[in-house]
Amino acid sequence: MTPEDETKAQYRFLVINICRITGAIMLVIGLAVIAREAFGLPKVAGYVLFLVGMFDFLMVPVFLSKRWKSTPKI
Repeated sequence: MTPEDETKAQYRFLVINICRITGAIMLVIGLAVIAREAFGLPKVAGYVLFLVGMFDFLMVPVFLSKRWKSTPKI
């Protein structure tokens, strides 16, 4: 693996993990809003944050890894 390829792989790994972390944060904030109407937000906003966070935590990393998957060189 060339240094350029390794740098690209590290960048992609970082982006995927940032997506997971932001998704988890949105999930927690959404649950807090749903449970206690935290931050002065209505429950509907909590449900939206929860669903977007769930999508960001579970689906976005899968889509990114499939898009960035390298084809084997024969």
